[in-house]
Formats: sequence, C-alpha cells, structure tokens
Amino acid sequence: MKRSTAFMIIQDIVLTGLILCVFAFFHHVLPRLGALGESVPAPTAQAVPAGTPSQESEASRTWEPEPETWRERFAEHFSDEVQIRENSYISSNVSVTVETVEQELDGHFQRWYVADIYVADISCLASYVENGSYESYVTTPALELAELAGAIVSINGDYCNAQAQSGFFVRNGIAYQQEDLPRCDIAVLYTDGSLETYAPGEYTAEEILERRPWQLWKFGPELLDEEGEPLEGFNTSSAIEAANPRSAIGYYEPGHYCFVVSEGRLRDGGYGLTMAELARIFSDLGCKSAYNLDGGDSACMVFNGKVCNMRSGQRELGDILLIKEPEVQP
Repeated sequence: MKRSTAFMIIQDIVLTGLILCVFAFFHHVLPRLGALGESVPAPTAQAVPAGTPSQESEASRTWEPEPETWRERFAEHFSDEVQIRENSYISSNVSVTVETVEQELDGHFQRWYVADIYVADISCLASYVENGSYESYVTTPALELAELAGAIVSINGDYCNAQAQSGFFVRNGIAYQQEDLPRCDIAVLYTDGSLETYAPGEYTAEEILERRPWQLWKFGPELLDEEGEPLEGFNTSSAIEAANPRSAIGYYEPGHYCFVVSEGRLRDGGYGLTMAELARIFSDLGCKSAYNLDGGDSACMVFNGKVCNMRSGQRELGDILLIKEPEVQP
C-alpha cells in the first residue's frame, strides 16, 4: 500500500512536468523560432539627458581653437610689403588711412582729419615724451616729437607731463600715481585692445590694474554713451565745451581705432568743433567709445612726416599718442 501511494505521487509529478514543458514549447519556443526569419529593426536614436554629454561632445571639449589674432581678423587691411602713399600707410602690422573732411556744421565751415587705424599688436599704439620721463616738464615741436618717436601717425596727448605730479595715469603699461585718482573723466586702453571711458567715481585704481591697462588718459571728457550715442551733457567747463580745435581718439573694436583732429580759430580755415559736434562725428563713424584729448593750439596730427592740419598757434607738445611699427617684429 505504501509503494502504490509513492508511485502515484511520482507519477503525478512527472505528468505535471510534461504538461509544463508542452506549455512552454507552444507559448515561448515556437514564437521565437518564427521570428528568426524577420529583419532586425534599426535602432532608434536615444536622447541624451541634459547635463550628460555624448561621446562626441565630450571629445570636442578636449580641443580648443586658438583665439583669432588681430592680424588674421584684419588681414585685408595689412600687407606683407610696406606701402606708403599720400594718404595711407600699410604694412604687416599697421594700416593707417587719413581722410580730410570739409563740411558745414551748424552754419560754420569745418575741417577735420580722420585717421582710420588697424594694428596687429597693442604695442603699435603708444605714448611718447622726449626725455622718457613724466617727472619733468619738457615740450617739443610736434613734427620733431613724432620723428623722435618713430610715429607713422601721431596726435597730441592729454598734456600729461604738465600734471604728472598728481592723478593716476598709465603710459605703455606703466602705472603712475596710483593713489591719487583724477577728478575728470578718464579713458583706459587695456592690453586686450578694448578702450573704455569712466566718469569720476565709476572705478578704482585696483579694478583697472587687475585688467592690465596699456594706456590711461586723464583729460576728457568722454563723448559717447554705452550704446555709442553722443552724450547730452559733458563733464567739462563751458569754455572747453565751446567751439575749439580738437584732438580725440575713437574705438571700434580691439585692434581698430581712429584719431580725429579738427582745425579751428582760423580766418580761412575751420571754425572749430563744439564738444557736441565732436561727439556726433564719432557716433557717425560708428565708434563704440570716444574720448577728448587736449585741444586748442595743441591740437595737431602728424602723418608720414608732415603736419596735416593748419594750426592757429605753434604750441610745442609735451606728449603724443602715436601709431608705430612694433619694436620686435613677429
């Protein structure tokens, strides 16, 4: 009796296993065998979760292109061979074109000169004093000063050596009088080529020095707002704001600048520009920022060894702003 019971239990287990095998065969094995003759669908693209770079983007991050040089950006303005013409100078480092503009403004005949400038290196835009020091006051005729400096084109500066004992300023990367900030608007040309203007209280010497200034002028006023539009009011006296011979610098982008010098106080020449007229000229030129330098009898542009503008006086200059070939050729 015990044997028959055990036999029946074993028989039931075997029968149950056979039933399960038959079920698995028809429901799992046969469908898979039928699918072997069908084409495999192409894999679909999967979106990469935000913040998880794909292999391609990760690889691209390992290579950073070299920043574009000014020589490459303005290649069409430079030449491997030096070309000197009556109104232009072109080399592999410098491009200067001088234009004479004659126009009636506000009922007065005006004449001014625009030097359109491209440089391949910030060292091409320099400041110069004859004795190389701002500690003493020395003046020199404009033409002689330009020749001594090796200038392709030059304009008078901000009369800095007459006020060198006070007021923070920078010349060719060297900072002077850092603890004493000027009370006038300033213009700063940084080593990255950008030129920005500031009103008193808008900067500290430490902030400017951190950005590595190349030049800092302290005459003024600034002429354009942040959108490149003429200012409606100027931080200067009414006498300086009135019509006078002018000298100023404008900025388009790093490596591209302009000098503007106007005549004035002449019987047969220009009447002289007001500060508002000077600001409009730079805005019309498309400059992003512009800054007024010393003017009056000091206003002078020298280009290719000649004085461009007629001057009401022959005032000698203490310092000049100039464009020259770099001392170390690339």
